[in-house]
Amino acid sequence: MKVDVTGDKEALEAVRAVADAMGDKAALHARIARGAAPVVRNHLLDRDARIRHRPGWPRSGYWGHAAESVEGEADNEAAAVTVRKEGAGLHLRGGTVRSPRPGGKLAIPLRAQFAGVNPREAWPGRKGAFVVASGGRGPAGRAYLAVREGRALRLCYLLLESVKLDPDPSVLPPEDSLARAARDACAGFLREAEKNSG
Repeated sequence: MKVDVTGDKEALEAVRAVADAMGDKAALHARIARGAAPVVRNHLLDRDARIRHRPGWPRSGYWGHAAESVEGEADNEAAAVTVRKEGAGLHLRGGTVRSPRPGGKLAIPLRAQFAGVNPREAWPGRKGAFVVASGGRGPAGRAYLAVREGRALRLCYLLLESVKLDPDPSVLPPEDSLARAARDACAGFLREAEKNSG
């Protein structure tokens, strides 16, 4: 019995092409980064759509802006997806937020009209608003930025020394969805290398 094997040359060329492609780490990592970035971007967009906000208050759109800041990056060593939105890492890992000015306070809006408005913009020259303290001085006391409206006192902002955020791993998509995107990107990269070998 005689057996003829054909196509061995094409098979060897395909194997060489795949091996060469695997050797081009920068290109492979770039493909992985391009494949994983949309997973992170879509996760943040979904988070922005799901987030609950107080009735009557404007949506901040924070996580939508975070989604716009997502970039895939790669070099010879690794593929990475970066979220460049300020504060995203703080939400992920947790930490303490303090005023950037020494002795300054964080102003947390208490009324919808002040959401996203810096008190310095609301009262240029610091005219019309004043600080009201309750419960004494020190950690037990609270301070507010207030205005007088007729005979009523209206609290506009809660003034705090700092705010502590707990770590929130749900900021990023689950690891298995990122791993799946990376595997799919690798498989596509190798299929293209094999296809182009002929």
